[in-house]
Amino acid sequence: MKTKIAATALIIASALIVATPSFAGVTREEVKAELAQAIRTGDMPAPGNRGLMLNEVYPSRYPAKQAQASLTREQVKAELTEAIRTGDFMASDSGQKCNEIHPDMHPAV
Repeated sequence: MKTKIAATALIIASALIVATPSFAGVTREEVKAELAQAIRTGDMPAPGNRGLMLNEVYPSRYPAKQAQASLTREQVKAELTEAIRTGDFMASDSGQKCNEIHPDMHPAV
């Protein structure tokens, strides 16, 4: 059973690597390292046709993924200040932005 799972994992990993455009620069050791990482983190398709990964089906078996912030707190504050200044934020449930509802209160876009 373990051999069957390992073989399936190797075939899937190989197919994913071959499908990438940068396949020419990947060494055998890098492929093995990527496969080992995928097995360790559960980033492998679960059996069946559900389209889920093993770490989604069995979250208690794998380490939780760490969420990484892409923006710093200061960058988020600066974006919010700019959006308030220009009125570029949703004003109501209608989907309109504040600068669309009150164009006289904000600079022209």
